[in-house]
Amino acid sequence: MRAVQVVGYHRKLEMTEVPIPEVQGPLDVIVKIGGAGVCRTDLHILEGQWAEKSGVTLPYTIGHENAGWVHAVGSAVTNVTEGDKVILHPLVTCGLCRACRSGDDVHCETSDFPGIDTNGGYADYLRTNARTVVKIDDSLKPSAVAALADAGLTAYHAAAKAARRLTPRDKCVVIGAGGLGHIGIQ
Repeated sequence: MRAVQVVGYHRKLEMTEVPIPEVQGPLDVIVKIGGAGVCRTDLHILEGQWAEKSGVTLPYTIGHENAGWVHAVGSAVTNVTEGDKVILHPLVTCGLCRACRSGDDVHCETSDFPGIDTNGGYADYLRTNARTVVKIDDSLKPSAVAALADAGLTAYHAAAKAARRLTPRDKCVVIGAGGLGHIGIQ
């Protein structure tokens, strides 16, 4: 399959051929990518700013804002079936560790972050797990919603946090209406 990979920091991305991911575990989901957003983080990766933090071995496939269609599922997957249109939460978590069970998935003991510390969605297919895939309405195009997987979640989190403290008489200011700010305003 085709994959756009980081082959060296401060270098251009390269289109390469890599094996199609396969189902390895009972909760695995293989997604045929229909849209992958471009995030400022992707540029930070290319600039080498995340080299030590991510710990990846080059080359690897970037892309953490992804949507597409379910291509294959593991034997224990019950929330999606082949052909379903999905958006992918960018953080792949286990659901079983103490952090996950207490609703603090961001601190999962075994998490992966496709496109950051494992192969991501700038490819024809991506392996993830059943916890990360969310069905989307058939009227939506994966390419139109992929960026919401990260930018949308970030803005939503900020708006939800503010909403817990704001009342109808309060005012709120969004400083900067860039990639995240315009979603927060909406």
